[in-house]
Amino acid sequence: MSKSSYTPYRSVSYRSIPCRSLPYRSVLLCFVPTVIFLLLFSLLLFSLFIWLPGDLATMTFGTEGDELAIANFRAALDLDKPFLQRYGAWLYAFLQGDWGESELYGLPVRTLIEQRLPLSLTLSLSSFLLASVCGTGLGILLAKGTRARMLLSLCMQTFIALPSFLIGIALIFLFAVRWQLLPTGGLGADNSLFAQIRYLLLPSIALALPQTAILARFSESSLREVLGAPFITTARAKGLSANKVLMRQALPVVAAPILALSGLQFAFLISGTVIIESVFALPGLGSLFINAALARDLPLVLALAMFFAAVTLLANALAETLARLLEPYKVTDEARML
Repeated sequence: MSKSSYTPYRSVSYRSIPCRSLPYRSVLLCFVPTVIFLLLFSLLLFSLFIWLPGDLATMTFGTEGDELAIANFRAALDLDKPFLQRYGAWLYAFLQGDWGESELYGLPVRTLIEQRLPLSLTLSLSSFLLASVCGTGLGILLAKGTRARMLLSLCMQTFIALPSFLIGIALIFLFAVRWQLLPTGGLGADNSLFAQIRYLLLPSIALALPQTAILARFSESSLREVLGAPFITTARAKGLSANKVLMRQALPVVAAPILALSGLQFAFLISGTVIIESVFALPGLGSLFINAALARDLPLVLALAMFFAAVTLLANALAETLARLLEPYKVTDEARML
């Protein structure tokens, strides 16, 4: 029997691909709702910060400050204008690339984001790669029925239940305080690659462990479900080894849902940096967002919230688009058995 007869994907004619799965149609279905949601999200967030009691003037002068000075301060920052006028002016300037000036730091918002983006992006990408590789690998290992399956399953359930900041605190206690192998947090003066890895290793692990456990359990359950399909039984009957059945037959079938889940996890990791950077005292976008929110720095908070929302939704939309593009090349169980 030829090796090509075992592959679960066969060449299909372009006419057999549904119109809904065409690339341009998939992009529109995924990205147009993203743009609409971002507009609604910006309106909701702007309304929340405008209508909450107190503003930057109150926090600057206090409740017993001079009323004239407070009024002049609000007029200088356009805080006394109507809501729709303020929102329309902000949205127009934001779409033009003018994100305003931070009222807390006295610097342009784009400058602050550009300064702290590399650190947050490095932390998110390293956590994403760690979660994707380890999660998929553990899922395959659990699906094969290893002897340590019960122990690994227990560890996965523990990491799923624990939030990232508790894992981060535990890692700091073990590796930084007790064993003194890694720094407790912050960034050192040394800009070498090895020094940066030492400072980012613990936060990356703390951020990635829960997502690794989730992806491992999902990959295991998906693979076990596919391994019970009729075409897998046929492949085993034709003499394929267990490893070849798992890697060549089952894994490509579950690639699309695993990819979709990975997109959701990357979106979560982007927003998860807000807490982790505070735990490890990292000068990234997460700590910047918390400081801006506490100070009611509206331009900075809005820009950072829009950035986090945009990256989250675009990552999810991209993963969904790739998953849709993989669907046309799947065939039915009956076709795989031919």
